[in-house]
Amino acid sequence: MWPNVLRNPSFRRLWAASTVDSFGSWLLVMAVPLQAFLLTGSATSTGLALAVQALPAVAVGPWAGVVTDRWHRRKIIVVANLASAAGVALMALATAPDRVAFIHVGLLVESVAVCFLRPALAAVTPAVVAGEADLASANALSAFVNSAFRMLGPLLGTFLVARGWFQAVVLVDVASYLAAAAIVMTITVIPVAPPRRTTRRITAELRAGVRHIIRTPLLRGLLTTSGIYWTANASLTALLIPFVADRLHASGQTLGHLIAGLGVGYLCGSAISKTLISRYATRTVLTIAYAAVGFCFLAMFTATKPQAAVIAVTVCGVPGAVAQIVIGHRMQASTPDDVLGRVSAAFYVGDSTAAVVGALLAPAVVALAGLGPALLAFSAAVLGTAAVAAVVLPPTPGQPGRASPAQRHRRAEAHERATGEQLQPAVDGRLRHQSAAAVDRPGEQDVPGGGDQCPERAEGDARGEHRPVVGDELGQQGDGEDACFGVAEVGGQSGGVRAPAASRVDLG
Repeated sequence: MWPNVLRNPSFRRLWAASTVDSFGSWLLVMAVPLQAFLLTGSATSTGLALAVQALPAVAVGPWAGVVTDRWHRRKIIVVANLASAAGVALMALATAPDRVAFIHVGLLVESVAVCFLRPALAAVTPAVVAGEADLASANALSAFVNSAFRMLGPLLGTFLVARGWFQAVVLVDVASYLAAAAIVMTITVIPVAPPRRTTRRITAELRAGVRHIIRTPLLRGLLTTSGIYWTANASLTALLIPFVADRLHASGQTLGHLIAGLGVGYLCGSAISKTLISRYATRTVLTIAYAAVGFCFLAMFTATKPQAAVIAVTVCGVPGAVAQIVIGHRMQASTPDDVLGRVSAAFYVGDSTAAVVGALLAPAVVALAGLGPALLAFSAAVLGTAAVAAVVLPPTPGQPGRASPAQRHRRAEAHERATGEQLQPAVDGRLRHQSAAAVDRPGEQDVPGGGDQCPERAEGDARGEHRPVVGDELGQQGDGEDACFGVAEVGGQSGGVRAPAASRVDLG
């Protein structure tokens, strides 16, 4: 399964880069809030550190998606890695209570950079693999490695910080960002040309990306169910420490066991995700995965013994990983390249918004109903996501293993580049014919990109294809999932997408 995709040198380098900086990210993920708490003794400072990570994605994420579709994605990844390294380096200056602001400033810089890094990585991965089967393998492999670091990194990071080695942890993460940037610079990725109408407003491109999601049933359904799921998940994550202390009457060591158990489950889920993607419909996989996570949460948060909770969260990690990988993979596979950055950013913004809403909702529900009812309510909400998925996701995602029109289009473009000018005479001839015909249709020749003068459509006709033009002509898409494939998948993170340093450790 994985050796095939690892034979691809471009993906091998991309995977190596994501592996290096994923290790640094998970090493720092619990180290930063722990260092803030050790310096100040204040839970408020720790909460502020967590909020700083999520809020930039809500404000910056949509614009980062537009930038990803406008400029060379390899350069975006390199610059974002360098900016992240600079932000993390600032945290090393937080050595006293009056210097804790360096942690918050560093987190802010890194979080803004990650807003550009994540959609760019998600958009680059389909460009360096050959087809949907390899893309599924690539996402599964990246998630598998990320899950291993998810299990080991937080434990190692908190161990080092507890012994006064926070600066060493910071330096490792800085080095991981720099190494990832150096590796990505060696990858040959075809640059994305800027829009044909360079004067087009950024807000118009942003609206075009939103329209694409709204008019594509699969993407619309994935974003809706993911938002509900991650809101409930974030609420349960915010209540995890009170649950361990008040319900299990256990120590921080039990919290570490829960995180490690979740990582083991993610490893197993990552290993089987590629098979599930290839054999079963998206709606079927996600409905079962959400239901399984919901039942595991109910078992976990009604447990009275730490051992039972660890077993439940370990089992929970299997369907949780499958859900994340399937969502990321289907998003990548069913989105055309020229809007993939904006769509990836929209999913990132949705997850970050859910994290903020869930973190704010959890204490409000606890104050209103108490800890026990709140844990049950949010677990039931995860279970309810399965019912929503069964309703809003398209029933027929296409035949597994069959290349989508978007993939056939990318292969045709690759073939055209390989054959050089062989297809160009036919394209030029058709354009000349249309230009001559436009003399008799003066009303159309002044419309930018309108009528039959669109070069993309001419190239498509030369290849025997008729794909809609993304942007102003998005309304021509069909409503079924096959249609959205025609115009065109964590936490999290798939397709080489890294988890931002000091990000939340989501359950499920």
